Amino acid sequence: MKKIDQYITRQFVTTYLFIQGMIIALVCLVDFVEKIDDFLDRQIAWSDVLFVYYANFIPYYGNLFMPICVFLAVIFFTSRMANRAEIIPLLSAGVSFYRLFVPYLAVAVLLTGISFYLKSYSVPVSAKRRILFEYTIQDKKQMSSNRNIHKKVAPDTYVYFNYYNEDRKEGHNFTLERIEEGDIRTKLHATRIKWVDSTESWRLSRVTQREIHGNKEAVKSYAQLDTAFLLGPEDLYVIEHKEQTLRLGELYEYIRLEEMRGSDILRELYLERHRRLAYPLAILILTIIGFAMSSRKSRGGTAFQIGIGLFLCFVYIMLLTAGEAISGGAYAPWMAVWLPNILFLVLGVYLLRSAPK
Repeated sequence: MKKIDQYITRQFVTTYLFIQGMIIALVCLVDFVEKIDDFLDRQIAWSDVLFVYYANFIPYYGNLFMPICVFLAVIFFTSRMANRAEIIPLLSAGVSFYRLFVPYLAVAVLLTGISFYLKSYSVPVSAKRRILFEYTIQDKKQMSSNRNIHKKVAPDTYVYFNYYNEDRKEGHNFTLERIEEGDIRTKLHATRIKWVDSTESWRLSRVTQREIHGNKEAVKSYAQLDTAFLLGPEDLYVIEHKEQTLRLGELYEYIRLEEMRGSDILRELYLERHRRLAYPLAILILTIIGFAMSSRKSRGGTAFQIGIGLFLCFVYIMLLTAGEAISGGAYAPWMAVWLPNILFLVLGVYLLRSAPK
């Protein structure tokens, strides 16, 4: 079986690389046509377009489409083997149907591991560079309101900005409150607050600080006061899809901070946390389905089975997109990401058990 294993592995890898390359080339072409006016209007150097933008564009979308490319690759070369009567002699010679699946499984596990590593550690770095480049060429603004900003910066501490200027990193009418057992213990008010990069702290101007203990209140005033708390300019104005730019450890830490702050972006963070594992595992699940449904000879030939594969890809993407769109409330984020995998895993096991052996 070693020669057969090598043959299947070689067919699997080369077909996958070919399909992946074709899809990435098509995606890059569509994106380039869409953005060429921005490149020309901003007079972006073509070296930056190639080695800054598309060098970071390709890893992100390559990893994003990896499960679909693997699925189509398995269907394409396995259906060709079946239609050329290469599988039936092996089964007739006593080779187990499940033994024939071993090289598929080995390649799928390898690609799953590669995809997990890329999505958790490498792609976030590329995604950050790509998104920042898009901000440059399209004059995008970071996502936040600049008025009436409320944030939780500690379990018992809250801050408020009446107005915040992103470019100057400066806020006005700032208030910090520390609350214990439902009562305000400390209230600090400043007419102006500015971020100081050198010290990574906030500088408050015209400050009034009140310490309240029962019926007693102590009031202090400062012309200027430097302070620090778990909030920086990047937390007031976050880049679009910031969750995609964080490595796995950074993502978990960011979720912990945003949970403490009671953030309104937690749904996107939870979705991204589940995507980090669910998307790579989709490679393994789709490989099972592709092998089971294309290992039998079909009257419609390879084209018919590829058509079915494309339809299943559409169904998978539709389930994933619809689930993420309605997640929240009773429909938990993990269900939105994992439900397509669960349904397709059940389908894959059924097809594998019912396939002619």
